[in-house]
Amino acid sequence: MAHTSAEADQPGTSAGTACRLAVRALKRARQLTDPAAGATILVMVGLWFTHTGPAWLTTATDWTVLLYAVAILGIKTTADAVAEYVIDLVDPDRWDGDITYEIAEGLAHLRADIDSGADIDDVLDSLRASNLVPELLFTLRNLAGEYAARGDENENQRLLAAVLHLRNADENIGYGHDQIAALEGGGK
Repeated sequence: MAHTSAEADQPGTSAGTACRLAVRALKRARQLTDPAAGATILVMVGLWFTHTGPAWLTTATDWTVLLYAVAILGIKTTADAVAEYVIDLVDPDRWDGDITYEIAEGLAHLRADIDSGADIDDVLDSLRASNLVPELLFTLRNLAGEYAARGDENENQRLLAAVLHLRNADENIGYGHDQIAALEGGGK
């Protein structure tokens, strides 16, 4: 599903929205392949062990059941690869050079790592060292200035409010007052 017009890449258009919804659905479906494959293997082994179910399973040897499990994992891996390929193909945000998409994707991976049991102290140290929050703060501050220069005072004020919240977040996760002083001075 290649985009044939620039309109499909624009946020808010129906083609762009449809592509984004398809990508979200594929990502969610892909997240379910691990538990689905695991559950299928457990049910299969349980049925084989109790000698219930279809004849192809109840009469299977140990090696055949192992082969079935490997086949299930192969199907799961293939489905994941196809889903990733389709996601890369149809995702309008991946191809427009928008670095914010990559940042958001990285943060999603970081959340998944936390959910998977990553050392939260290491994650917080990494977040501090990356300067992600101060860089987002500087970016929003620059955007606010551009909106002010354009005469859009409402957007300027909204962004400045976000900047204030990010200052608090920046201080609270451990960057301290030095970064805030640098911000108030207008530079890094």
